[in-house]
Amino acid sequence: MSPVLTAAAPESTPVVTAISLEHREVERLLIEEARRRQRRRQRVIAAIVSTLVAAAGVAYAVTSGTSRPRSRPISGQPVSSAAFPICTANHLHLSLSGRPNGAAGTIYYTLKLMNNGPECTVAPVVARGFNPTSSRYAGPWSRTYVTSRTKTVLTTGRAAYVPLGIGQSVNWPTSLCRPAIVNAIRVALAGNHSVIGAVALRTSVCTITQSMHTQSASLNPSGV
Repeated sequence: MSPVLTAAAPESTPVVTAISLEHREVERLLIEEARRRQRRRQRVIAAIVSTLVAAAGVAYAVTSGTSRPRSRPISGQPVSSAAFPICTANHLHLSLSGRPNGAAGTIYYTLKLMNNGPECTVAPVVARGFNPTSSRYAGPWSRTYVTSRTKTVLTTGRAAYVPLGIGQSVNWPTSLCRPAIVNAIRVALAGNHSVIGAVALRTSVCTITQSMHTQSASLNPSGV
């Protein structure tokens, strides 16, 4: 009896296993490479965000520093006006204080504003030539210069002082000035021209050019 020959099975299992292991290794390497790239992107993004935040902080510090000018101290109360309303025209009594002074073609007077009402903050004021006999104005309202950023707060019965400069009309050509003689100067709040009062003062004002100006109020009787 002849022996039965059985065909030997091909040795495929070790080959398939090796291919599978190689495939898994490739997948693992690809996954690790993807993770490394993701970590690099995250570090780059974090660096960019940190740079932008730092730059924004510097820009804010610069702009906030330049937009808030430092107040110049004057003789008065450096108090914020947030808690005090603006002095109304009917609570202020107007008069002249001291003697006039001349400087560079301008005569300076000092306006005295007495507070007869509750505690308040003095707002900028303007002046204009006025003739009481005819009840007519002469020339435009004066310029207003903010010479101090410190608020001037008046308690009841206290006065503030405002420099008033009247330029001599001879400083301008007649065609640009067209001077007129007035017997009084009317003073009003700069915002709404609510009249505070008038002081007797005979002087010459320009009726075209603004030949007068006022400055910031203070508690100093000299007006500065």
